[in-house]
Amino acid sequence: MIATDVIEEVRRLVDAVSLIGARVALRKSGASYVGCCPFHEEREGSFRVYPDEKRFVCYGCGARGDVFEFFQLLDGKSFPEVVRELAATVHVTIPAAAPGSAGEKRAGGERVTLLAACEAATRHWERRLWGPQGEPARKYLADRGIKEEVSRAFRLGYALPDWHDLHGALGQQHVSAAVQHAAGLLAAKEEPGKGPHYYDRFRERIMFPILDAGGRVVGFGGRAIGGEVGAKYLNTPETALFKKARVLYGIREARHAIRRTGKAILVEGYFDVLALHQARIDVAVAACGTTLTREQVQLLVGSGCLDLTLLFDGDDAGARAPARAAPALLPAGLSTTAVRIPRGVETKSDPDALVQRSGPAGVERLLSGALPLTEYLIEDAIRTHAGGLGPQAPVEHKLRAVRELTPFVLAAPDGLARSTFEKAIARRLDLDIGPLRLEVQRAERRAAASNQ
Repeated sequence: MIATDVIEEVRRLVDAVSLIGARVALRKSGASYVGCCPFHEEREGSFRVYPDEKRFVCYGCGARGDVFEFFQLLDGKSFPEVVRELAATVHVTIPAAAPGSAGEKRAGGERVTLLAACEAATRHWERRLWGPQGEPARKYLADRGIKEEVSRAFRLGYALPDWHDLHGALGQQHVSAAVQHAAGLLAAKEEPGKGPHYYDRFRERIMFPILDAGGRVVGFGGRAIGGEVGAKYLNTPETALFKKARVLYGIREARHAIRRTGKAILVEGYFDVLALHQARIDVAVAACGTTLTREQVQLLVGSGCLDLTLLFDGDDAGARAPARAAPALLPAGLSTTAVRIPRGVETKSDPDALVQRSGPAGVERLLSGALPLTEYLIEDAIRTHAGGLGPQAPVEHKLRAVRELTPFVLAAPDGLARSTFEKAIARRLDLDIGPLRLEVQRAERRAAASNQ
């Protein structure tokens, strides 16, 4: 770790106005400097930098923090990366031999090595996809309606059915099996007395490189296309680089469009992202599942997202996905809507299939009917626990719906957001707002006591 006194020295020496002003046009206004916020689209100039405190605040979207947090949000970099870059601008040396820095140096070296291995694997699988052996994968992509332009833009690849294709190719590039294993590229089987036996983790799969906000490949998803036994989709396991809870598939490709429009669409899978981008709906990203974390929400906020639409599949898991995402979304203050793709008897109900079936216009029509997240949660609870009846539901069913909604109310920021949510529940279920608020307060006290 970087020593605290070094961080404070960098903080003391940096000129926040000069550094932030290199990325945002600022003009002096009293004791602060004002400009248009880089985290959302605006013309009013709600963004302010306070030079003495070396902090920024946007009174439009709510983004705020110190000079380190500014570059973390803007560039998607880690705190140590930002500190080191700013230290170089003020000629502060971060000692290699400082207490605790030996472990950090090892970790930094390991990260560089793993990033290099992931990049080498990406290039190898790209060559396989576009080479003679990639015909089955290219046919599969064509059958799914994915054009070459999009496949190349997202750097798709193909892992051969062989057990040691990647293993051998990267070995020839002097990437050791141990490094490949640490990057999640190889799996290992322990053989008594012989040590680990390594083999390619991904075989006979379309490969989707997963990039961080800085554009570096940190992990992969693989979609089986042949007779390989195993899961239809296989992801890189948790590694020093890849933390599933901290990445969004397509965030790098969508970043500029999100910043330009202030909008993002969250879907479940890789092909959903590809299909939407191909349809020129280029603000789509995927959580690679139906669970959304606060780290992923922060990625969206840091990319300039103000309005988020949840576009999940029409199956039961997709219907419940907004409820699973709500605890991460409600505290963030994003304007969030949710829509469920109609579930047909003979048609698929995912965004990929929707694009193929209805085109961009069909997607836009569906999105235009999206409900605010809180309203979606209320209707889902009434449908699940009160038979969809609302005011006409029996008292017991109304209470079950309230219990379902209470954790979401508590997740909303205290004040106007929470109060409005409570009023909407009371109105939809024909309940008195006073007793409803008492019920929420009791739940909050129980949660606080449980935490203590």
